[in-house]
Amino acid sequence: MAEKTVIYSAILTKWLEEYVARMNGGRSIEYESITDDKHHHYQVIRTGWRKDVFEYNVVFHFQIKPTGKVWLLVNNTDSLVTDDLIERGIPASDIVIGFLPEFMRPYSGFAVA
Repeated sequence: MAEKTVIYSAILTKWLEEYVARMNGGRSIEYESITDDKHHHYQVIRTGWRKDVFEYNVVFHFQIKPTGKVWLLVNNTDSLVTDDLIERGIPASDIVIGFLPEFMRPYSGFAVA
């Protein structure tokens, strides 16, 4: 299980860093990846000023649970991030769409928990 966590952590970290690099670029809104390898949480946040309003949003939030499953807790984009994670080596059977109600997860094509 620990080996899987290390591998999945590296995949998530790299994917999030690449996403941030694509999104940043001279805008007043900044994207930042946050990784917590101790508690296995991985996020992208968006902060900055749009006119006179300060914005702070969680764009993505993943957690690797002790079971070795990657839980997608937040996806505030239209990106099919799960497709990218599968291409990088995380099988659909190890991805849980955590923001879906439990009764809907069996229909998602991903792990239920």
